Amino acid sequence: MQQLERLISRVPEVNITHDHLMPKSLDGIYYDDNIRLNANNDYYKNVAVLAEEIGHYYTSSGHITNYRDINNMRQEIRARRVGIKLVLPLENLIDCYEKGHWGDLYAMCLHLEIDRSYFEEAIEDYKRQFGAYVKYDGYLIEFEPLKIKRI
Repeated sequence: MQQLERLISRVPEVNITHDHLMPKSLDGIYYDDNIRLNANNDYYKNVAVLAEEIGHYYTSSGHITNYRDINNMRQEIRARRVGIKLVLPLENLIDCYEKGHWGDLYAMCLHLEIDRSYFEEAIEDYKRQFGAYVKYDGYLIEFEPLKIKRI
């Protein structure tokens, strides 16, 4: 099962559609148990967008498009973090290491079915959450420079 299908299967109660008429400036939107994805985006971009919109489904309430409002911004960050944990949990970094993809960003992103910019955004978010490194499940994951080793 591909990453997009796995995400869709997590929320069978949500109607998810690919919309060919969405403006280029809008990658996706969640409202009233519906997620619309911009069909003009490539597969890898839509994986990231769907993950974040599922994050909104789990965590957000109300109309939050005004990012000058601190509460809206918090909801946006919370949804993004949920999305990152759905697509790139720490276990998946370990999986890349164990399968020999570590060190080749292209191979890692291909294996994870995400684009490079989303991968980098996720790593930056993990740095904000954990600092320079995290010990997880018998591994030391360093975020800058990106390294992993069994401990």
